[in-house]
Parts: sequence; structure tokens; C-alpha cells
Amino acid sequence: MKYFLSFILFFTISKCQEIPFKVGELLKYSAQFELIPVGEAELFFTGSEKFNDVDVYHVSWKAYTKGLARTIFKIQDKIDIWIDKKDFFTHRLKKDINEGTYSKKVDVKFDYVNSIAITETKEVPIDFKARDPFSMFYYLRTITLEENVVMNFSAYEGKRIIDYNLQMTGSEMITSPLGQFKCKIIKPFRDGKNLFKNSGDMRIWISDDKQRLPVKIQIKMKVGTMTLLLKEIN
Repeated sequence: MKYFLSFILFFTISKCQEIPFKVGELLKYSAQFELIPVGEAELFFTGSEKFNDVDVYHVSWKAYTKGLARTIFKIQDKIDIWIDKKDFFTHRLKKDINEGTYSKKVDVKFDYVNSIAITETKEVPIDFKARDPFSMFYYLRTITLEENVVMNFSAYEGKRIIDYNLQMTGSEMITSPLGQFKCKIIKPFRDGKNLFKNSGDMRIWISDDKQRLPVKIQIKMKVGTMTLLLKEIN
């Protein structure tokens, strides 16, 4: 069924002729919780590498709290992802998460030849090409997004397999420190419900231009709303 859906999507979603990003691209975000500045995040397109004799891109994500917010609740997260150069699915996902008193390290390697995901403690059978949130960001930047077309993805980050969907739900002008961007709004969801537990909801705004930048990311939770807004491109 998954392969049939992928076949259908091939005809409904067209790829860009050229990828709209290059090695060395650094996207910097401000982080706000309920309009209060709490930290920053960075998404760095580091370069080309080899993984299991496959050509991949290496992407690095950092997120951290600053100032008073760091005193109250320290966050220092680093995530590295190795993404397929052709189709932008995940070959390896390495996470070093430090949030308050919680810390966790995860290293998942995907062996698509043998259809398994490998961690330090187990091997999990898979029948899909994995797309974590970060490889998904870059994949979305390589396709033409069509309104109301539902895209189907699967991810595995060391605990359980997550099947999720994405859908473009409309357009909106977003103002950032870099200016105004006309953006397409992307909503992730699972089985017709919100993506996260406890009524959590997420939206992604991708610029409707040649760069297809992830301009804004917003996660709504019961305790409040976290917003990442693009502030700098290097």
C-alpha cells in the first residue's frame, strides 16, 4: 500500500529541477514561548559525505535556551542527520538531547538493502524510506507543494515507527527579521488527528519562492505555544 501511495504521489507532486539550497547554508531561528524570547536554533547544511557507500548530505541541528530561560530550564540539543542525495530520506539519525534533567542519546542507522533500522541495542524491520522532521524539511524544499494533496511518510527514531501525513492547507504572509515572505502552510498529522499527544498541534510555513525556506515553525501544546522564526541566513 505504501509503495502504491508513493507511485501516486510521483504524479501529483513534481520535483524542482534544481535543489534550492547548497552546502554551507546556515539557517538561524529565534525561539519564543508565548511571545517570550527563550533561545535560538540553527540548521546547518554541512556538506557531502558517504554512508554505506551511498552519497549523502550531512545536516546538523542545534537548539538551546539563552539568558533567564536557560537558568530556569536549560536546553542544549544537537541532532545530526545524513540524508540521501537523490530522494532526501534518512540514512542515519544521531541525537544528543539535553533538556533540564532529561538527557538521551540515540544513533539510528538505516540499512535499506536488508530493510532494517539498527540502534546500539536492537534491529527493527522496516518497509519504508524513513523521513525524520529534518530530512522531511529538505524534501519539502525540493518539491512543488499542491494544496490539499496528502503526503504519507514514516519515521523511526529508536523507539517506535511513526506513520504520519503532511498536507498543504493554504497560504499566508509571514513577517520575519529578514522581511516578508509569502508562505505555504504545511500541517503534519496522524490518522486525521494532531501530530502530538495531549492535543499538540504543529504548523510549518515554507516560502513560496525559489528558495523554499522553512520560515516559521510553530508547535501548540496545552502549556503554551513554541514558535521558531527564521532570522538569519548565512
